[in-house]
Order: sequence, then structure tokens, then C-alpha cells
Amino acid sequence: MKKQLFIFFLPLLIFLLSFLSACAPNPELTNEPENIVTEYPPESDMTVQHPELAALFRFEGDLHDNTGKFTSGSITGNRIFNTGGKITFSEGIRGSAAVFNGQSGIRLPDGLITDNCYSVAFWIKPNEITVFTTTFFGGISLDNQQSWLSFVPLGPINETMLWSGNSPWYDAPTQTIVEQDQWTHIAFSVDNGTVKVFLNGEERFYATGFPDIFSETNALFSLGVNYWDVPFNGMIDELYIFDSAVSVDIFAKLSEGTERIVDIGPVFRDVSVHDPDVIRINDTFYIFGSHLAAAKSVDLMSWQSIAGGWYPENILIPDAEIELKEALTWPNPDAESTWAKSIIELNDLYYMYFSAAHWHSPRSNISLAVSENIEGPYSFKDILIKKYENNEYSVEAGEPFNYYIHPGVIDPHVFFDSSGRLQMVYGSFAGGIHILELSSSTGYPKPNQGYGSRIAGGNHAPMEGPFILYYPDTDYYYLFVSFGTLGPDGGYDIRVARSKQPEGPFYDPAGNRMDEFIEKNIDGRNWDNAEPYGAKLIGNFKFMESGIGYVSPGHNSVYLDKKTGKMYAIFHTRFPGRGHQHSVRVHQLFMNSKGWPVMSPHRYAGEQIGSYSEKDIIGEYQFINHGNRIQRSFGVYGGDITQSVKITLSADGSISGSTRGSWSLTGENTATITLDGVTYTGIFLKQWDDGLEKWTMTFSAQSDANVSIWGSRL
Repeated sequence: MKKQLFIFFLPLLIFLLSFLSACAPNPELTNEPENIVTEYPPESDMTVQHPELAALFRFEGDLHDNTGKFTSGSITGNRIFNTGGKITFSEGIRGSAAVFNGQSGIRLPDGLITDNCYSVAFWIKPNEITVFTTTFFGGISLDNQQSWLSFVPLGPINETMLWSGNSPWYDAPTQTIVEQDQWTHIAFSVDNGTVKVFLNGEERFYATGFPDIFSETNALFSLGVNYWDVPFNGMIDELYIFDSAVSVDIFAKLSEGTERIVDIGPVFRDVSVHDPDVIRINDTFYIFGSHLAAAKSVDLMSWQSIAGGWYPENILIPDAEIELKEALTWPNPDAESTWAKSIIELNDLYYMYFSAAHWHSPRSNISLAVSENIEGPYSFKDILIKKYENNEYSVEAGEPFNYYIHPGVIDPHVFFDSSGRLQMVYGSFAGGIHILELSSSTGYPKPNQGYGSRIAGGNHAPMEGPFILYYPDTDYYYLFVSFGTLGPDGGYDIRVARSKQPEGPFYDPAGNRMDEFIEKNIDGRNWDNAEPYGAKLIGNFKFMESGIGYVSPGHNSVYLDKKTGKMYAIFHTRFPGRGHQHSVRVHQLFMNSKGWPVMSPHRYAGEQIGSYSEKDIIGEYQFINHGNRIQRSFGVYGGDITQSVKITLSADGSISGSTRGSWSLTGENTATITLDGVTYTGIFLKQWDDGLEKWTMTFSAQSDANVSIWGSRL
């Protein structure tokens, strides 16, 4: 009976204690609180009794932990260790709330979370939203160690997100930005690496791999401030910390009465950089391309142009006609600009390898310029290798130049292989794609190599724009090559092959050796002969319902983030009905179960692959089969575009509609799809459909016959 009476009067006791606290303001915190409401809804009292509740801060005129397990918080200045701040209180979502003035924060007790299984929930009402500003922060920042998490209304990818750094970095975005001057309920849970993020009780992010931040660490915790960024300006209320990954029902109760969050689209800013080659310097991605065009981005979505156009004031190479005269005058007629480039950091300088060519000249060269700054100015060093007129004596080859055997000398990509050797892969049509070892001390080709080794093409097969990526998890080198030609009627597409060595031999999934054209006397001028080679990742396509499509996507580079494991293909593309106009696009790449890259169907929008269930996947899809055709339509811009058809992935594992077969989710996100007797392996991925303006499930998979398929759910 006594126990029943205690439980009956517990809510009243909490109410009275909170009321007395509210009516006795602490002079160290604020003046007399304004408009304090002390009525708590029943679900709030119920949640206080949750067995895994570690701490509860209600901000009823004080910074007390209402569970009594921890000491009170304290006021800071504009950084976690600074003093001199001020926190006031005003009417909140449950009683009163803490008011942050943009110059102060709250240092919470140390050790609130001590393992890798926890939940955090609270309310925020921002007066203003500034990038990187934290609301809830926990972790440590020492000279030799930084390990922390931060919930930010506006993160580095322009979304409200849970963010962790910096060993490793981890983004858990919510596909929206919380409203200013409006209450939003925030919650997230971590269960031994499985992270979920909720806004207003709705799950907005779910994935694995979240770092263990708090085990064996006496972490610091704060509200509104951290070590580095602009403090929070707004209100925070009802902070709950749990010792477990609590159920969705708890978050739903705590956020009861809120409205559904409205998705916003990612923020894109497009640039035109033809033949983009990517390099990352600190936290900034740079792309360099033809005609001295360059751009940079911190998120691979919003790009800022830093140079473009063949004019004397271009910051990359001012007065390029004069500075690069030796390279430009080798072709006949003279090169009117520079073509594709590759930049690498070497010997505390930036080495720019660039192409000089003219459409109407058989001659071309790859030359070198250097700079102390990534954004220039670059100074000309030397011509490294040359292409000659047919039958003209070639110094590199030591014999008359042969269009069908010796390489087209453009399109360099320079990289370090897994053994630390500096390599340059290059080539276009003619005698195929070649690889040449460079000296890491000079950046010049090592002697007595000629043009190096052929690794793909020959006999004028339509291949160019090579890029080689070493992928440690599979211990393969992946050769990306563009087939066709770059115009809106040229059918440019991106294909891939792989080898255990950078010098080859490179094979595609069908078992074709990429350099056998000369050996087998295959006429590369007949493009039909080239179509069976290379796993085609992307070509001309259009998602009909979304209204999104590409024409002649190609000349890609790839960036592998070794910390996050994310892999991105960066390329230029044209578009249906827009002629020669082109823009940069970035798509994620993923390795399928057979160790082959597959490309995401939509452009990168900050998404992170998650753990999905069958119910996440079933539905009607726009379906693309890329086939293996080089989709040229000479004289007709965009005349051969694969248009999507509709298929349905049903709960019973069947596929119906324009094609029939079966599908299965074989892991957290891995896909096996069988269509018309052909099996494709790949991934499922939730992505932003920029045409339908919503997040939707997609799939991308590849067959052993070099064919890729895509789906995007309606």
C-alpha cells in the first residue's frame, strides 16, 4: 500500500519541487524567469521512471539533473572552457527552457555517457542557424586525440545532422534543415555502431559504423558550445540521456504533438569543367579540366568556379598563350587551348600534367607545369611526351609513328601505386591506353620506357580519358575508361576493368582482356567491335517520370575517402535537349559482392548507405538497362537515349512489369536481381531524386556480361 501511495504522489512531488525551484531564481544564472510553465504532461512523468534514464535536465530555473545522479551543469562563455556567459530561462516546451544568447553555453557534468550504447533526446528552438554550431556536444579534444559527436542544426553538408569527428569523420544527415523560431524535437541513439537519428519522432537516418566515442573515455559534455564554433542562439529544453538505445516508442512519446518534418532538397551549385580530375587538399575538393577550367567544393554538391576560359587573366596560368607557347605550338595547327589535366602534390609543389592538342592536328603532347599553390599560378616546365604525324619519326618509340600501335598523347592521370611508384596512365583512340612510370623526384618519365606499356585498346578502338584507382579492400587496380566520343551525338560512356597490377593485364567481368585489339587484329574503327569490352557503368539515359537524364557522360576521375570508405565518380555530362551544354556530376560508387564497382543512379546528395528491410524496397520503379552499346547517333544530338520503363519489386521477391524476374536483399543493403535469366549483383541505396524532389529507394547492379541496371522508386 505504501508503495502504491508513493507512486501515486510521485508526479505531484515532482511538480511541487519544480514549482519551488522555478519560484526561487538562482542569481548566478539569471534574473527572475519569465513566463515559466510547470505543468508536465503524463508521458513526461512516465519517462522519468524509465530504468535506463541516466540524466534529465528540465531547466526549470536551474541546471539541475532531475534524476539526482549527476551534479548540476555550469555556465560557460563562448567556448566549452571559457567563463563569463549568461543563461536565462523563459517559457519552453515543457515548463521553462534554457535561453542561449549566442555568446554562452552550458557545461554539463562529465561522464554522462560512458559506453557505446546510449540515447539522447531534447528540444531546440533556434533564433538563428549558423553552420557547425552545436546544440548537444560530447567528447574530447586534445593535441593528440579528437573524438566527439555534435548535433548541429546546420552541418557541413547543409543539413541538420548528427556529426562526428575526427577519427573518423561520420555524417548522419536528416535530409532537412530545422526551422528557425520553431520547436523541434531532436533524438538519436547509438547501439554499438548502429546509429539512428529522429526529428519530431520520425526516423531520419539509420546506418551502421558510427564510431565508439565514449568507451574508456571521461568525455566532456555541453549544450550550445564546443571548442571551436559559433555558440547557439536560441532555446533548449527537456534534455534526456539514456544508458541504452531506447525504443522508438520513447522518442515518439517525448515528441508527442509535433508536426511531421518536411524534406528539403540538397543544395546544388553546378559548374562546367570538362574532363574533371579531382584532388583533395585538406577538406576541399578541387577539380581541374580542359580550357583552364577549375572549381572547388567542400561537399561535392555545391561547387565554386575558381577559373575558366582561355583568357590572359586566368589565375591558373596567366597569359597562357605566352607561358605555354612551347607546348601549344607542337601541334600543327597550334593548340588553341589546353585539354585534360591531372594534378598531384609532389616535392612540396603542385604538378599539373596537361594535354596540348588541336582537333585538326595529328600532333599532341603531354606537358608539365608547377605551382606552389593549388590554385596557381602554374609555370611551364617541359614537354614530357609527344604524338607525331603518321610515319613521322617518334623519338619516344624510336621508329616512325604508327596511329594504330602508338598512343594518342592526351588525357593524363598521374597517381602513386600501392608500391609507392609514381605512374601516369594516358591515351586516346590510336594505339590505345598506355601507362608510363615517372620519377617521383622530378615528375618526368623514367628513361628508356618509350611510350610505356599498352593496357587497353589499340587499332584505333574508341577509348580515352583513363583513370586508375587502387582499392585496398579488393587489392585490385580499377581502370576507368570512356568509350565513344564526347559530343552530344558521340555516345560517351564510362566503363571499368581491373587488374592486380597497374601495368595490367586488365580484364572486365566477362573475361575480356582490354589490350587484345592488336594481338587479335580487331578493327577498333568499327565501334561495334569495342562494345563487348569493359563493364559499362553509365551511358545515355533518362528517368522518364523524374525528367532526369544524361547524354555522353564521361571522362571521369574517382576519389576514395579512406576514412569513410565512400567512393565518388566525378565526370562531366551533357543533357537531353540541351546540345553541347555540359556540367559536372558526382555519383557514389559501391563495390558489389564480386568486387566490381556499381554507380548510384542519382547524383550525390550527401546520402550514406544504410541498413534496409524488404519493406523499404518493395514498390514501383523506373528501370534502366544500360546495355553495352556505344550510344552514338552522329548528326542527331541525344538520338540514342535509354528511356526508363516501369517495373515492380513485390514483397514475395518477384519482379513484374516491363521485365520479369526476382530480387532479394542479401545483406544490410546488398542486392541480387535476376531478370530474364541474367543475374545482377549490387546494392540498394536511398537517394535524392532531384526531379521528383524526394528521397527514394534506388538500386544499382551489374552482370557478368558487363551490363549495369538501375532502378529508382516512384
